[in-house]
Amino acid sequence: MNNATFTKYQVTLTPIAKVHQPILRQWRNTPDIQRQMLSTHYISEAEQMAWFERINTVDFEWHWVVAYKGELVGSANIRSVIKGESVNIAKTLEAGLYIGDPRYKNNILAFAPTLAMYDFCFSEFETQEFKAVVKATNTAAMHYNQKLGYKVVGTDTEKSVIAMSLTYDDYQRSTTTLKQFLSRPTRK
Repeated sequence: MNNATFTKYQVTLTPIAKVHQPILRQWRNTPDIQRQMLSTHYISEAEQMAWFERINTVDFEWHWVVAYKGELVGSANIRSVIKGESVNIAKTLEAGLYIGDPRYKNNILAFAPTLAMYDFCFSEFETQEFKAVVKATNTAAMHYNQKLGYKVVGTDTEKSVIAMSLTYDDYQRSTTTLKQFLSRPTRK
């Protein structure tokens, strides 16, 4: 079960709790986020709570809310690509992120949760690689992942998705400037 809270690059990642479910559901159901998900249906309150109860009992996926300057701005998660394998021993993880607060979409701050989460996984776990599956129409996610160092490793034209992979070395090479920028002291 996820009990890891950490702060880096101006954001704090805190394990999701029951109190976060209404805002997470609201964000997830906004059309611009919903249409980029692999599952695009509207999430009911009952579905949201059932999902929360399920993920609270497993070790193969961890979810956080993301806060910036004390305000919730988004959600981040990791999951093992091998079903049932705990994230803290998995060699390969899949990550997810969405920024729910429109003030921080298409903003450099949107990289902060991912950088913090990847740094945590690479240093605290046995993570060697991240994988991503992105809708072929989601060019923003493609560019975002490429800035982190992801490389395209396959395409499924039938499902209209692109498979991507990120190694530790590619991540370190690609994110130096982003990390320096996001590590600067913030203005009050």
